[in-house]
Amino acid sequence: MLYLGMAGIVYVFFSAIRSGTGEVPSLPSMKMAIGGIQPGEVNFFTWEGRPVLIYRRTDEDVVNLRTRDERLYDALSAKSDQPDSMANDFRSESPDWFVAIALGTDLGCSLEFLPADESMFQGKRWQGGFADSCRKARYDLAGRVFEAQGAKRNMVVPPYGIVGDTLILGR
Repeated sequence: MLYLGMAGIVYVFFSAIRSGTGEVPSLPSMKMAIGGIQPGEVNFFTWEGRPVLIYRRTDEDVVNLRTRDERLYDALSAKSDQPDSMANDFRSESPDWFVAIALGTDLGCSLEFLPADESMFQGKRWQGGFADSCRKARYDLAGRVFEAQGAKRNMVVPPYGIVGDTLILGR
């Protein structure tokens, strides 16, 4: 009986080793046409049960994001959740587009788009961005959170690519 038990353990052990490929399972992909989104527009949709946003930046947005804002909690996105290739000033594959999970990072509340306007935020004109629906924590147009709020992490950027006029999530 002891030999039978040992043989079962050895079989399970070697089966597990043989079947493991060492690959991390990939996220299911989704394709979405984005050619109709105009600069300054945001679209919200659902992917794998999570809300996602895609924002097409204006030329002014791109210029503003190139200027370092001292009010940002993690301006360099050092502690952010985004693909390594998107660890840049735009937190995106292309300066023209921003894609992120549309949830605030402290309480997981839904986000709303707040376009640029003449109102003041932390001593400067609001240049546009996002705010969560619970405590109104604000994020810039690269999903970076501003200081002195409940949220302390930047918005999550999922893996994606843009080919022509098609967004491919989860690649």
